[in-house]
Amino acid sequence: MSNQAISNTVNAITEARRSVNLDKQDFRFHSGIEALPDAALVLSPELIIIAGNKKAQRLLGVRFPENVGQHITELLVAPEFAEFLQQDNFDTPLSVVSPLNDELQLEISVMAFGCEQVVLMARAIAKYHRLKRMRREFVANVSHELKTPLTVVRGYVEMIQETDHALDPHWQKVFSTIEGQVSRMERLVEQLLSLSKVENNRDDIDMDQVNMPFVVRNLVEDAKWLNQEKNHKIRANIASDFGVYGIETELKSACANLISNAIAYTTTKGIIDVSWQRNGDKMVFSVRDNGDGIKAEHVNRLTERFYRIDKSRSRDTGGSGLGLAIVKHVLLHHKAELVITSEWGKGSEFSIYFDEAVAL
Repeated sequence: MSNQAISNTVNAITEARRSVNLDKQDFRFHSGIEALPDAALVLSPELIIIAGNKKAQRLLGVRFPENVGQHITELLVAPEFAEFLQQDNFDTPLSVVSPLNDELQLEISVMAFGCEQVVLMARAIAKYHRLKRMRREFVANVSHELKTPLTVVRGYVEMIQETDHALDPHWQKVFSTIEGQVSRMERLVEQLLSLSKVENNRDDIDMDQVNMPFVVRNLVEDAKWLNQEKNHKIRANIASDFGVYGIETELKSACANLISNAIAYTTTKGIIDVSWQRNGDKMVFSVRDNGDGIKAEHVNRLTERFYRIDKSRSRDTGGSGLGLAIVKHVLLHHKAELVITSEWGKGSEFSIYFDEAVAL
C-alpha cells in the first residue's frame, strides 16, 4: 500500500472517530435538555434558536427543525418579552402569556449556557398562582372571622376583671393570663390581615409621592413615646429633601415593623439609630441597634412567615414571626430591597434600598 493510501486511510479513520464523538456529544446534549423539568430553548448569543426540548414545543409552539435559525422574538412576540431581553440583569423571571394559549401564564428565565450559548427556560405557573391566591383569600377570610369572637372574649374578660373584688388571687391571675393571650391573638390577626392586604395589593393606581422624612420623623416620635419602659436611646438622622414614589400606608407599615423589631430585641437602655439618607442614586431607610445580633444561619430565613429565631423569646416580646414577611411583600410591591447585616453579640442593621428618589 502506498504512503498516500495509508494517509487516506488514517484520515478516514480519524474523521469517522470524530463523527462518532460528535454524535455522542450531540446525543448527550439532547438527552440533557430533554431531562430538564421545564421547557428549554438553547439560543446563540444573538438569540437565534439552536435547539430545544419537547416541552418547548408544547408550551412555546417551537417546531424542530423548522424554527431552528429563527430569532426568538419571532416566536415570542409579546412587547414585555422584547423589553425583558433589553435589560442587563435577568435575575427576576418574566411572566408572559403563552403564544399557544391565552389562558396559560408562563414564567420565562434566561441564563448563560456554556461559553457561547444562552438557555431560555419556561414553565406554566397558572396553577401555582391560583393556589397562592386561594391561600391568601383563606388567610384573609379566617383572620377577619376571628376578630369578632376575640372581641367578645376580651369584653367578657375585662368585665370579670372589673369585679376583681369578688375573685380570689388565683382567679385574678387566670383572667390576667387569658387577657394576655387574647391580646397576643389580636396582634397576630391584625398582622395576618396586614400581610394579606399587602399580598393582594398589586395595583399601582394607589401609588403617589410619599414624604418619607415626615413619615420617618413621626414613627421615631411614636417609638420614643411608646418605648419609655425599656428606656432606649433612639437617635434619628433624617434627610429632609427627598421622598419616594409608593403607597404611604404600606411604607409606613414596613418602616414601623423594622423599628418595632429593634425595640423588641434590644436590651434596656440600648441604642437604636434610625436614618433616612441618600446613598448615591438610591434612598435608604435603615434601623441599627446594639442588641444581641443575629447568627449568620438565621439571616436568610428572617423574612419567612412565622419564622422566629427564639420562639420563647418571641412569645415574651409579642412577636408573631410575620413582621418581616410583611416588610418583604411591601418591598416587592415597591421594587425595593431589604439588606440585613448583623454581627452576633454586637447588633444588627436592617436597611431598605429604594431605586428612585423624589425631590420634595
